[in-house]
Amino acid sequence: MNTSVDTPQALVAAARRLFARHGYAGASVRAITSLARANLGAVTYHFGSKAALYDAALASVTDPFRERVALAAAGAGPALQRIERVVHAVFQYLGEQPDFGRFIPQVMARGRDVPAPVRRTMEANHRLIARLIAEGQKDGTIRKGDPRFMALSIAAQPFFLTLMQGALRRAMAIDQTKRETREQLVRSVIQFVRAGLAARAEGA
Repeated sequence: MNTSVDTPQALVAAARRLFARHGYAGASVRAITSLARANLGAVTYHFGSKAALYDAALASVTDPFRERVALAAAGAGPALQRIERVVHAVFQYLGEQPDFGRFIPQVMARGRDVPAPVRRTMEANHRLIARLIAEGQKDGTIRKGDPRFMALSIAAQPFFLTLMQGALRRAMAIDQTKRETREQLVRSVIQFVRAGLAARAEGA
């Protein structure tokens, strides 16, 4: 059994792996503790409940995602350029963390309140993108429109294309496991976002 001080981390890592693959109901506490090499009571001892461990597993992928997006937006440059960096960061993180992509459909399918870790990240990322859009509107580089809804459109593309990559590969032969294809797709989305946001001169 895992008797080290890293037992909570081992439990979160095991839970993230099993919850992502089998869902909340399909991943038993026994299976999680077995994978983590911890005793059966470790979940209750360290987290209080299976539900709390599920939230911790979600936070282990959503909190770094929020931080990655914030870092991409914080650099120098005009708002439109920083939004492009955010889009690239979203694609990059989703590609690096397949468990995140597996969690999102589960959260949607459960039909309950959005778990707190997911809600925090959704709200923070949405506010950040909307704020960048408003900044660009203020200096005239981004077209008019409601920043809230424009931000949703921007965030939706990386998620949809990543979550649907299996169907896109089977139905349309768009294979994102190929690096060149993935990079081309990311460039295409960034170009699309720039064209959709950029302000146009009068009469253009």
